Amino acid sequence: MKWILPILLMSNLVFAHLDKAPQSFKTKFGQAIFADFQTVDTSIIYDLDNKKVMAETKITLETNKAGQILFDLVPNVINAKLNDLEVKIVEISSPDNSTKYKMVHKTVPAGIHTLYIKNEISKNIDYAWWGKSVSSAFWMTDLQDRSYLERYLPTNIEFDQFQMNLELELIGNNIEEHKVYTNGNVSELSINKFKINYPAYYTASSIFFHLTKKDRFSENSYDFTSISGRTFKVQVYSSSDSNVSKAVSSSKKVLKELESKLGPWPHENLIIYVAGSGGMEYCGATITSLRALGHELTHSYFARGVMPINGNAGWMDEAIASWRDNGYKSISSPGFSSTRMSGHSDYRRFTDRKAYSQGANFMAYLNHELKAQGGLINFLNEYHKQYSHHNVTTTTFIKELRNFSGRDFTPEFNRYIFGKGSSIKENLEKEHNPFHPILSESQEKELL
Repeated sequence: MKWILPILLMSNLVFAHLDKAPQSFKTKFGQAIFADFQTVDTSIIYDLDNKKVMAETKITLETNKAGQILFDLVPNVINAKLNDLEVKIVEISSPDNSTKYKMVHKTVPAGIHTLYIKNEISKNIDYAWWGKSVSSAFWMTDLQDRSYLERYLPTNIEFDQFQMNLELELIGNNIEEHKVYTNGNVSELSINKFKINYPAYYTASSIFFHLTKKDRFSENSYDFTSISGRTFKVQVYSSSDSNVSKAVSSSKKVLKELESKLGPWPHENLIIYVAGSGGMEYCGATITSLRALGHELTHSYFARGVMPINGNAGWMDEAIASWRDNGYKSISSPGFSSTRMSGHSDYRRFTDRKAYSQGANFMAYLNHELKAQGGLINFLNEYHKQYSHHNVTTTTFIKELRNFSGRDFTPEFNRYIFGKGSSIKENLEKEHNPFHPILSESQEKELL
């Protein structure tokens, strides 16, 4: 059995560079520097007899100055080598203490380097009690710090785009046959041994990965003909036959809607896991409820199509998707005094939840102000066409709004989005959106 998702090939891809990284900084260990990852090759062994999952990763990266290399991995590092020499890995905080990173405790010059990391994966792993099968997933969230791929594997921060290749194998006695649902190019090398290649425009927040026993889920696939004339595969799966049927019908309608407004589907294919709860977007993939399906598919255009470089940029994606959920409204005033949705530290790595409410209202306001140019949808269509598979900032958005409309919206962004000149104090935790609930560890495990 082989299920193939071809890698998307586009001639106009421009990948993230170090000029999009946060500022390097000094620590008690030395100068910390961000790196540009080139390729990441990971091997994962699922040992069902001993109930352990071990990952070994080789990262080829480039630095543009001397210093100690930053990356991230939430689990402990078992072993590490830099350029074939053993090194110590330390955990350090950003200058503002808003987040943490892993750092290679060895100063290296500018140039190409190879980093080797070995770690155990223990999050979102569930073994059948009889030991013959396992479920595993890389569930993520954009609403909490350090909650992307770094929860499972060593990776760079979201500003960077890189090629990732993954090999996984299940070992043990009398293992049942398994299947991988993922948004990469999958080859089944043999039973329970897979190779996956992910496109080079992916970031730490892009990968959808779900390993499970074969035939555990109900599923259905169909071919969707894009307005571009291209046909792509839509795969829907769920534990419920009814959810699969409803999602197939609903996704066809949503795809037609989104393509008519935002342009052709920007990914090679589409995977929809109707889990009944949760809700998170990936590149051409989602875990979702039926209710949140339209919201999550919108994110394949904005969030995982046009991609944020950090938490200060993520507000745009939730604001656009929520504005769409509200019926593409148009209002003459944002209806709030000020926020700092994009006014946090440059080291911030998760989205301000005010994007769902005030952010959506701000998009409705922009829709009103752009009515002479056909409204916000006309702008977003052009914006997506130009920046699909590229990383952006809020400043990028402002610049392109000016180019599109001939009007400088900087004063409005300074007040409503950056919170400049404001003394407001915000409690981010009070904001909530039912499409993107934050799940507990047990709730995440139930989705396996």
